[in-house]
Amino acid sequence: MSVATAPNVDADFAEEWRQMTLDEAIEVAHRETGISYQKDDPVLAVVAILNAFGDRLKSLLEDERKRVSFQFQNDVSSVNEAIDHKVDDIANTIQKVARNLGNDNIQTVVSAVAQHAVESDKITRTIRRAFYGFSALAFINWMAVAAFYLILK
Repeated sequence: MSVATAPNVDADFAEEWRQMTLDEAIEVAHRETGISYQKDDPVLAVVAILNAFGDRLKSLLEDERKRVSFQFQNDVSSVNEAIDHKVDDIANTIQKVARNLGNDNIQTVVSAVAQHAVESDKITRTIRRAFYGFSALAFINWMAVAAFYLILK
């Protein structure tokens, strides 16, 4: 068996990171609160702080994603190696059993089955002969009972 590689985690979790511009922040703030801000307003410094926080968060998430991907690949590799080892052990055991069950053992089993069939046939014939004998004795017994009945009547 070959060791499987882990899927590319980064390709599956590609996220879109788009920072808010000052103009967009002014528009959202105006829409939500009804207050208009200017580009040089200190309140809009929050947008810059949140954008910096978003950049740092994106960097941390990318690092964590790479670490988890690497760990996942290592875990999958070790599991695959363990499975390969167990499959090899089972294959070796099956080969040993196959070697131990050679033609001699098969011939012994076939001979035993044939001998069993012969002995079963002998027993069946003996039972059949005994059945015929017992049937004849039972018939004679009933005839004797019938004769005594007729004599005593």
